[in-house]
Amino acid sequence: MRFGSTIGFILAAVTATAQGEWKPPRLASAQVGAAPWNVQSGGIAALDVSLDAAGAVVSTSVVQDLAPFGALLNEDIRSWRFEAARDGGQAVPSRVLALGFFRPPALHFAAPSSPRYRNTVAPEELPWPTSVVVPPYPPNAIGSAKVILESDISSRGAVTAVRIVSPPTAFDGAAADTARQWKYRPAARAGKPVDSRAFLVFSFVAVSAGP
Repeated sequence: MRFGSTIGFILAAVTATAQGEWKPPRLASAQVGAAPWNVQSGGIAALDVSLDAAGAVVSTSVVQDLAPFGALLNEDIRSWRFEAARDGGQAVPSRVLALGFFRPPALHFAAPSSPRYRNTVAPEELPWPTSVVVPPYPPNAIGSAKVILESDISSRGAVTAVRIVSPPTAFDGAAADTARQWKYRPAARAGKPVDSRAFLVFSFVAVSAGP
């Protein structure tokens, strides 16, 4: 796993594309590259990602861009591997929302009063965040780490379960607590809200508090 130079977190949220008993994909492996050292901005970049019946990424399209992070996220996502979604026990194609939240390289910053994600229109087949919380840098942690989590999202848009799937770190508690606070517009099938699953990568790095 490679470490970035900003605190960011990447979210991949999954919904069904087939009928029957549905089991969404699970993340098998993922890497996130380093952010450019001289970038001072932050925000959200998001992609609509299609997976085949083997869990491989076959195509991506932009839901919300943020230069230069959108291009970097797109490059990273193409190497991600999933355990395929299953419908009635059979492996099937599915769609994934991959979302990166990139925090400016500062311990303290003013959040925008009207963040872009609240006005972005995402495909209804994919869940979309309506309330995002930034993970704090834990006071007992040192250095940098990435925490990969799996979140279940209900048909009402609430996070019902969070599971850490990466090796233990001092950042796990902050990452899991933050993931539980996110709220979503739920995914929909045939116009009806459904349960979905989200995969998140929270990236932490020690940064200067400034002058």
